[in-house]
Amino acid sequence: MKEPLVSCILKYALYAVFALGVVGVITLPFMLDTYIRFTDDMYFFQPDSHYRAFILFFLTAAALASLWVVLEMIFMLRSIPKGPFVRRNVRALNRCGIIFIVLAAAFCVKCVAFPTLLTVVCGLIFLGGGLFAFTLAALFRQAVVFREENDLTI
Repeated sequence: MKEPLVSCILKYALYAVFALGVVGVITLPFMLDTYIRFTDDMYFFQPDSHYRAFILFFLTAAALASLWVVLEMIFMLRSIPKGPFVRRNVRALNRCGIIFIVLAAAFCVKCVAFPTLLTVVCGLIFLGGGLFAFTLAALFRQAVVFREENDLTI
């Protein structure tokens, strides 16, 4: 089966997102220092504040987890020409859901320690993404069952 144009475009867009994400993780300490230099963020300027170390660790962990999700999506899109309804994609969607829920919990914890509006928004987006991924995993699981039953009847 030929790969649809939309999935081909999406696959290459995900390659670009992954590459930019890797560059972003590598340059994150420098970007954070530039942000500190040009902002008046109250958390950075408190005495004995370990906020820079915390935010650097937090953003690096969140970025690496997000890159993992992008990589899972790339692998899922590679399966489209052969048929996307395979158990590997179900497991990939479950892993993505778990990653999103863990990220939502991490953003919730950060919101308790250092509350910002963007932290709340990101946490809610990750929560919604996790629920969506689990829903898609259930749909794919059912499609795999139907496909396997159909393959047995032929």
